[in-house]
Amino acid sequence: MAGLIFYFYHVFIRYGLWLKTEKLRRMKIVQSCWTKPFLKSPNSLKDSRLNGGWPARKYNYFSWALSCLQLSSFYDTIELVTDDAGKFLLIDQIRLPYTRVSLELNNLSDYNTGFWALGKIKAYSLQEQPFLHIDNDIFISSPFDERIKGAALIAQNSESSITEYAQLFNEIADQLDYLPSYLAGLKGRQHIVCSNAGIMGGNDIPFFKLYTREAFAFIDRNIRFFEENMSRLNTAYINVIAEQVIYYQLSRMENKEITYFFPDIPDVPPGIGHFHNAGKLGGFTHCLGFFKQNRLVCYELEETLKNQYPEYYYRILELLENSAI
Repeated sequence: MAGLIFYFYHVFIRYGLWLKTEKLRRMKIVQSCWTKPFLKSPNSLKDSRLNGGWPARKYNYFSWALSCLQLSSFYDTIELVTDDAGKFLLIDQIRLPYTRVSLELNNLSDYNTGFWALGKIKAYSLQEQPFLHIDNDIFISSPFDERIKGAALIAQNSESSITEYAQLFNEIADQLDYLPSYLAGLKGRQHIVCSNAGIMGGNDIPFFKLYTREAFAFIDRNIRFFEENMSRLNTAYINVIAEQVIYYQLSRMENKEITYFFPDIPDVPPGIGHFHNAGKLGGFTHCLGFFKQNRLVCYELEETLKNQYPEYYYRILELLENSAI
């Protein structure tokens, strides 16, 4: 009798673990690729996204491939929100295993390439069910935990010590045609808190509808000022305000709590862009910003893709050699 109880106990435990794993696998993952910024960004921009910020095209494609393929090993539903060129590059040529493709980013063709975050914001706005948007320079070696899956609002980490965000905001605030009340109160501050959008999503779809309308309104209603001053402003910080600052400030105004992947770290974790640090960060690597210009990071990216997914690595090299991508 005791042996039978022991047997059923272990069956129950295994079933519970299987059920939990299946629930996590069904979590909807979204990635977005607006190709205009990484194909056509002019050198006059102070922080362009040409080649996705990587020093050469091949690393941008390596990044897309590795990020998508690692996600697909843990999740069954991975949606790509892109435009015609993105579908041609990532689906038709590289043949990445996205389960659904949306071409909604064709509707952004009239926007300046300096507004590179609009591709992501548009992707957020399209979602009608709980989701998690993952940047294409993020790499994982394990699934996200239940804490993330069940949260109303999700982001990678808070950011509170970068003075440049506040400096730009204070420089332009009084020149904008449209400044909502939840941003106007930030004028004069030395630091502005925001939420890093390396990963962003959640279960509160009504909030994302509100947030994305506000983000687009901030760009659209100030478009004259931004277009006239694009070459002298750091476009990265404009995008941070539109995407990350508005997300955080609007959540405060609406009394919504944000669940962070790194809840105990007040800023971007040190070394987050180095693959060899992933073990210390829950199997998570995010090659944001300046990490992309690091030779070691580029080497680690290339070697990881070549070792884990050689078929895709050599396909990308062949496509590049034949000028197919």
